[in-house]
Amino acid sequence: MPFCQRGNRPFGVSPQVGSRVGGTEAVVQSPYFLESVDRVVRVLECFTPESPELRLKDLSESLGIHKTQMLRIASTLESSGYLVRDPETKRYRLGVRLFHLGMVVQQQMDLRRVAHPYLRRLVEETQETARLVVPDHDGPICVDVVESPKAIRVFAQLGARLPWNAGTSPKVILAYLSDEERERILARGGFKRYTARTIIDPDALRAEVLAIRNQGYHVGIRDLDNDASGVSAPVFDHHGRVKGAINVAALASRLSDNEVDRFVELVRNAADGASYQLGHRSGPVVSTAAHA
Repeated sequence: MPFCQRGNRPFGVSPQVGSRVGGTEAVVQSPYFLESVDRVVRVLECFTPESPELRLKDLSESLGIHKTQMLRIASTLESSGYLVRDPETKRYRLGVRLFHLGMVVQQQMDLRRVAHPYLRRLVEETQETARLVVPDHDGPICVDVVESPKAIRVFAQLGARLPWNAGTSPKVILAYLSDEERERILARGGFKRYTARTIIDPDALRAEVLAIRNQGYHVGIRDLDNDASGVSAPVFDHHGRVKGAINVAALASRLSDNEVDRFVELVRNAADGASYQLGHRSGPVVSTAAHA
């Protein structure tokens, strides 16, 4: 029999707001809490990949709700399409209505919409330009930019296509593509040199992006522009696939070692935050092909 639990709160315990008074924790129930709605939510959250079908008795005993009341809740959810009852086994499973709602959530989890607040925050914290870059077969594309408020700053063009072998974001994305896609890009060759620091040898580029993958971020110094440096970190979706990279770019002359360390932490936190909102949780990432 499943034990239904949401977050760290066993079902049957209402959400509470704690405040410390005189060194002790005072517990106050939220004034907006509705027990009837909470019961319905608890029922739906009992269904998991491990327990996709449940009997009325399972739900009643797991939640501590009387069987008659549980039947009313289940019947109401069934009539609305949120639950389906198998006429033979008498077991309930989640209905297609929840799938439709899930599709709405998925559509809302647009990478640019999710990442933009993190770009704004990065600019506030660093006073430098931040951008979001996504993979594409013909080269990564800059799909969002928040400019530095400084008069002299690194220029980032919205919609610009970037080379795979220079700049921090392209290399970060290349590091997390599938081995097959990465090798296809490297085998194509023809990499252009932009500065004395640009890597144009495919073997050297392969070694660098694999090192980036192990490190989890990349600091680039004057390899795309003689006056610019940057920090990038990958953004992943709920499958652990790389969806893009968040980057902060600044004039190389403005970046001390201490500033680089601070930027690395800020950029990684931003990328992790965007990844989390896309459903990614810490764990193995999946190498993926570039988007068509």
